[in-house]
This record gives sequence, structure tokens and C-alpha cells, in this order.
Amino acid sequence: MKLKKYMLIDLSLLIGIGVVIEALGIFVFNFMLRATVITSAVSLLVMVVAITRWRWKGLICAPFLALATIISGRFFNPHLDFRALYGWELYLSTLGSLLSLSVNLIWFKYIDYNKTFKSIGLSLGLCLMDIVVSQVTLSLLYMAFTASKDFLILGFLAWNAFSFVLLLVGVYCFKRQNVLIDVEVDMKEKSQERIDDSDFRLNIEEENVEKEKGDLKDGESS
Repeated sequence: MKLKKYMLIDLSLLIGIGVVIEALGIFVFNFMLRATVITSAVSLLVMVVAITRWRWKGLICAPFLALATIISGRFFNPHLDFRALYGWELYLSTLGSLLSLSVNLIWFKYIDYNKTFKSIGLSLGLCLMDIVVSQVTLSLLYMAFTASKDFLILGFLAWNAFSFVLLLVGVYCFKRQNVLIDVEVDMKEKSQERIDDSDFRLNIEEENVEKEKGDLKDGESS
């Protein structure tokens, strides 16, 4: 399968699964808590996976996940008095916070994904960076779009706490399942391994043929 086709299928699956779980998660978390605005269920985790696997192309997931958040919060929120808060201001703020995870591209430029996800400490560091960057961006954008004087960083940290847990648990599980890889780099490495293995087998076969020829000559001379 060509890389581009594989990428389209992979990103489509990430978007589809992410949107469904995000919408369901926002509903469940709002049902469990009387929180003002919950902006993430699994969207942070999906974005980390998408960006790790496809780099900047993984950012395409962000608008769909943000839309799932708004639709769930606005139309299925069991707390009717909070539904109106899920408007365009929160959509753009949520979208901006998800796009801010492009900071991972800078991280991977200096600490590649193999090294990151082989180390629990580095994996945790990446997750904590994503949490801080996304929530600060979310708070600043929401404050700007709503013309509010309140910097709601502590509120968003509390309201989105479940998503942080899912991010940490998901990264730990996915790194063990070899999901958190740069697909293009991984394919190139596997392709080179197949070429090297093929060359090795060919060399062995040539050596065996030469050896058999030598044995035949020795037998004829004797």
C-alpha cells in the first residue's frame, strides 16, 4: 500500500474514532460532573498520536475533534444552563489549544520519537508539556474571544482533568503497542531492513555456490 493512501486511511480512522469517543466522553464527563465547560475527553491523546505518526499532517484531526466537543456540549449536555457556553468562542479556543500541540514537532526535532517513548520520564515530560501548552492556549484564547477579564487556567485544568489522565494512560499503553511511531520513518527503516536481509541471503547463497564449485573441482582433480 502506498504511503499516501495508508496515511489517508489512518488519519480517517483516527478522526472517526476520535470524534465518536470525544462526543461520548464530553457527554459522560458532563453527566458525572457539574463542570462549567469541559473541552476535552480524548482529543489530546488523539492529537498526540496523529502528530507522532504523521507530523504536521496530523493537525488535520483538530477541527473535527473540536467540533465534536462543541456539538456534544451544546446539544447533549445534561446541564442545560451550560449548553450556551459551547459556542463559536469555545470552538475556536478549543481548536487553537489542539493546534498548539504542534509544539511536539519541535520536541521530536531534538528528541526523536523512539527515544521519547522508550523512556517513561520523557513520555511523561511530553505529556505534561502538552497539557500546560494546550490549557494556557485555551485560557488565553477563550479570554480574548469572550472579552473576559478572567484567566481560567485553573478552571480548565480542573474541568479537563479526566482528559489528562486518559492522555497519560493512553500514551503508556500505545507506546507498548508500537502505535506511537513516525510511520514514514518506520516504513523506510523496515524497507531498508528487508533490502539488507535480501542482500545478506544473496551473499550467503553466492558463497555456498562458490564453495560447491570448489568442492567439485577438488573432487575432479583427485
